[in-house]
Amino acid sequence: MMSLRALERAALVAADFLGGMLAFVGIFWVRYQSGWIPQSVDPNLSVVHFVTPGVLLSGALMVWFLLNGLYRDWFLESRSSQMGVLLRAVVLAGLALFVLLAGADAVAWGPQGRWDLVFTRSRVVTIGAYSALILFGCGGLRLLVQSIDRSLLRSGRGLEPTLLLGANSQGEHAVKILEQRKVLGLRPVGFVDPDGNRTGREHAGLKILGKYSDLPRIIDATLARHVIICHSTTSHNEILRILSHLEEKPNLTVYLIPDLFDVVSGHLRTGVVHGTDFHVLYQHHLPAWQAGLKRAMDISFSMLILLAALPALLLAMLAIKLDSPGPIFYSQERIGQYGRRFKVFKLRSMRTDAEMAGPQWAGKKDNRITRVGKILRKSRLDEVPQLWCVFNGDMALVGPRPEREFFIDQLRDQVPLYMRRLKMKPGLTGWAQVTLGYDNSIEDVKKKVMADLWYFENMSLGLDIQILVRTIWVVLTGKGAN
Repeated sequence: MMSLRALERAALVAADFLGGMLAFVGIFWVRYQSGWIPQSVDPNLSVVHFVTPGVLLSGALMVWFLLNGLYRDWFLESRSSQMGVLLRAVVLAGLALFVLLAGADAVAWGPQGRWDLVFTRSRVVTIGAYSALILFGCGGLRLLVQSIDRSLLRSGRGLEPTLLLGANSQGEHAVKILEQRKVLGLRPVGFVDPDGNRTGREHAGLKILGKYSDLPRIIDATLARHVIICHSTTSHNEILRILSHLEEKPNLTVYLIPDLFDVVSGHLRTGVVHGTDFHVLYQHHLPAWQAGLKRAMDISFSMLILLAALPALLLAMLAIKLDSPGPIFYSQERIGQYGRRFKVFKLRSMRTDAEMAGPQWAGKKDNRITRVGKILRKSRLDEVPQLWCVFNGDMALVGPRPEREFFIDQLRDQVPLYMRRLKMKPGLTGWAQVTLGYDNSIEDVKKKVMADLWYFENMSLGLDIQILVRTIWVVLTGKGAN
């Protein structure tokens, strides 16, 4: 059965489509029948003849709303915040539509200074009225949907099971908050405690179900969708250890109590939950809606690039076979997010005896690289097969490069904060790859680690797009980094 939160998102999508269609009908009346734009009046036109453009425009509007985060979980934020995001999205969409429609006339305006050819009454009134109708139509329908949802939650319907970590005074306070703020949609079902000896006892009217290492089992048994960390600690590493038990539950929402905010500040990204003392924890430094878009972008782009590069890959495979003896592909075990092991696949660019003396870093002028390998590395074509790892979820398009366990064991003691890279899903390209060169020393590795951590602290879809664009530039100019 679909949860109330999923129903709300579906209702918001329907509300936006309906709001977009009503705005289209309204602007049709303004332009062709109201008389506000005399030169456009045409009583013979009917809106039924323009259903297809209306549907396409409403669909484009919904995609734009998706990219602006308007289909995220609004239970945690105020309605005024939502209306602010909606206003920004509508204003930007209106400006983009104006630029698109005024593009041809702008050519005439540029050299002649004819502002009247760009800011025509018809264009200004049409786009202004359309934007206003979308804002009030979609905004009003959204508020109606959420009012109905809040009413259901206050009555106790649609609440989702929630576990509290730490049977202490803070946990007791968290239970009281959930009882007072049912509109959050959280229903406490039990405590999980660091001390396994207290299992089976009660605290604040709820049973202690087990210890932290039992979390995966307890989550499955209670069908919990949310976890609130109430455990007092002075170390952010302890919070990370708690999160390590939740690695296999990616759809879980994790909250922190305020006393823990300073502990995780600068290491994990959080956001304030409206009307409470909680902070919602973004485990991957991205809000859930952005993480979903990032994953969707990984899947779509990896398949598109693989298909587009197929002819070049076939030629490269033939060249590798003719150039030197050995297999076409090179596979190797790498360490991914949270220490998961996976296989990467690349086109072979080195001799088969490249590591007879053991694992080594590749240098810029490495005599182990074959003639074809030099071309493959310069063009980054040898990396393309790794897109399969992006498609299946072991890697992302953007992130720190996945490393081998041999080098991780060496670097973890020599490079401060090195292991924090494992909190991120490894990437095909990254900030360190487009800004720094080859690793020739421990100091070079330290610089790359700091670049990776800077990316982690500033992770966003916008930054990912910037890195991808810079990667394309690196490939086109031949200024490849290791």
